[in-house]
This record gives sequence, structure tokens and C-alpha cells, in this order.
Amino acid sequence: MFIGHYGVSFAIKRASPTTSLGTLFLAVQLLDVLFSLFLLAGLEKLRIVPGFTEYNPYDLYYMPYTHSLAGAVAWAVVAAGLAFAAGAKASAPWIGAAVFSHFLLDVPMHTPDMPLLGNDSVKIGLGLWHHRNLSLAAELAALGIGWWFWHRSAPPVARRAAMYVFVAFLAALTIATPFFPPPADGNAFAYQALAGYLVLAALAAALDRRRELRVFRPAP
Repeated sequence: MFIGHYGVSFAIKRASPTTSLGTLFLAVQLLDVLFSLFLLAGLEKLRIVPGFTEYNPYDLYYMPYTHSLAGAVAWAVVAAGLAFAAGAKASAPWIGAAVFSHFLLDVPMHTPDMPLLGNDSVKIGLGLWHHRNLSLAAELAALGIGWWFWHRSAPPVARRAAMYVFVAFLAALTIATPFFPPPADGNAFAYQALAGYLVLAALAAALDRRRELRVFRPAP
């Protein structure tokens, strides 16, 4: 799953309105951010195999540190601990939950490549990526449900045209993703992925920041 993870960001934003949406965008993708960095460092691996699934060409054959159950729990605890240490005590558990949600949403999408512990342990994944249209439906449903959950209680100042355009862009990106040409290799994948995660998080943070400025702008 890619864009669907951001549905969790919107849902948690409703539960923890003081947490930056940009922070939540990074939190739900933290496992993939780390995976990209570990790819570049040679610690985790993937193969580009055209036609590997209908949805993408990625054979994710070695990722025990980021996409195992144990790894996901550990990174969620680390993220929550760092947020707590930084003074965001109320946000810390929500940030941890956002990080761990990545693993939960990936299980139905991935082929059986997500280990429970180390790489030699049992691997899980229901393989929805083998069905492109079902994968797209799952991505859009996850995004849409999270957006709807947030939108129901969002203050009017947050329901601006820019936010609607942003969510429409996310939906369009979801639909386009399976049709993008595959990257040349794992390093190219990592650089593209990192750029995408950072740009989307920056946009989310900027939109959220503009809302806060409008809410707290002193009266003339």
C-alpha cells in the first residue's frame, strides 16, 4: 500500500488535532522511509521483476528490519519514545500507532514477504497486489475512509479548497501509480520513494500550518 496509508494520517489527525499532519504523513510511511534508506545502505533488498504482480514489479525478498512484525513494533516504540522525549507527550502514542498501522495495512496487499521475526521466520501477506483493480480499490477506500473520518469533525477553516485539491491529487496519484514505468533498480526506487514521501509530507505540513495560522491569527 502507498497512498492508502495517508488515510490513517487523516483519521489520527481527528483523534490528535495538535499533531502536525506532516508529522503523521511521515509516521505512516516511516517503515518505507527506513526501507528505502536500508536499500541504499545494502541492509535490505528488492528485485525489479516486470510482471511480478499486476500492481507493481517489486520482489521484496529481504526486509526483516522494517517490514517484519517485530521490526514494525520496535520502530513504532522508537518513534513514540522520540516524540515523548521531544515533549510531544500527548502525540507520542498516536505517532507510534501511525507507524505500526503501516504493517497492518501492508499485510493484505503484499505477497508473502513480511516476516514475523527474522527473514527465516514465517512470512505473511495476502497478495492483493496480484489483482490491480482490487488493490486500487483498497488504496482508495483506505484514503477515503480516513479522509471522511477527519472531515466529519474538521473545523470550517480546515475544509478549504486547497485541502480538497490535495486529497484529489492523492486519489489521482493512487490511480496512476500502477502505470508508472518501473525504476531501473533498487537504488532508483529508493531515491524516488524518498522524494515522494518527503514532498507529500511537506505539502501536508504546509496545509496544516496554514490552517493553524488562520485559527490563531490575532484579531486586528
